[in-house]
Amino acid sequence: MSVRIFTDSASDITLQEMEEKQIELIAMPLLCGEKTYIDDKTISMTTFWEMLLDGVNIKTSLPSPECFVKIFEEAKNKKEEVVCILISSGFSGTYQGAMLAKSMVDYEGIYIIDSKCAAAAEKQIAFYACELREKGMSGKEIAEELEKFRSRVRLIACLDTLEYLARGGRLPKTVAAIGNKLQFKPIITFTKEGEIEVVKKTRGAKKAMRDMAVLAEECKIDPEFQAIPLFSQDDTNCREYMATLQEADLKVEMKQPEEIGATIATYIGPEAYGIVFVES
Repeated sequence: MSVRIFTDSASDITLQEMEEKQIELIAMPLLCGEKTYIDDKTISMTTFWEMLLDGVNIKTSLPSPECFVKIFEEAKNKKEEVVCILISSGFSGTYQGAMLAKSMVDYEGIYIIDSKCAAAAEKQIAFYACELREKGMSGKEIAEELEKFRSRVRLIACLDTLEYLARGGRLPKTVAAIGNKLQFKPIITFTKEGEIEVVKKTRGAKKAMRDMAVLAEECKIDPEFQAIPLFSQDDTNCREYMATLQEADLKVEMKQPEEIGATIATYIGPEAYGIVFVES
C-alpha cells in the first residue's frame, strides 16, 4: 500500500523540496488586508515584508475542512495511506480540522501528526517521514516513529520584537509592550505541549546570541541530522549567530540559513533568527 506524506504551509517547505521528497502541501491561506493568497508560496517575500512593515493587517487562515476531506476520500478510494505532519495544535486549529475530517471520512489509513512545532522544525519531521517511507515502512509504522521523533526536534529562536506575536493574538499586548519598552530580546522555543514559551529575556543582541549558543550546547545534539539556521527578512543576525555557535564548537554540521516563510513570519516579524536541530 502506497504512503502519501503531507505537510502544511507553516513547515516552510519549498516547491523544490516538495518535488524532491515527494511531499504534498496543505495550503494555509494568507489574508493580507483585502487580498487573500492561496498560501505564502503565491506571494513574494519582498511584497510580504513591504506590506507587513507598512502596517497591513496580515493573518493566516486554516485550511478548509473540505481540503482535508477531499484528500482523505481520495486516499480511501485508492486504498492509499496518508501521513499528515501539521503545525502545532497549540498554535493553530489545523490539526483539529484534520482530525474532524478524518472522523467524517472514517478510514483507518489516515494518520495525523501534531508536530508540536512549526517552521523548519515541522519540516524536519516531514523529511524524517520520507526517510521512513523509503525504508518501506507502512503509514502506521511511520506515524508511530514520528510520535517519538518529534520530541527530539528542537527550535530555539530570538525575536527582535514581541510586537507581531501580540498583533497576531499569540501574546497579550501588555506583555509585548513592556518587553519592547525594556528592549528585551526574547528567546523562544516550543514546549512539549506545542506552546510558544519565552525561555529567556536578554538585553542586547550579542548577549542574546551567547545565551542561545549556551542553550544549544546544553542539548545533546544528534550529529546524524544537519542543524538548520533560520532567519526572517535579513540573514545578518543568523550568520552572526552561526559564527557564535562555531566559536562555541557546536559539534553538528549546519545547512545554509533558511528564510522563514510568511505563514510564520507574520507572527514573529523581521530580524528574527534561530536554529533547528535534533537531539540524540
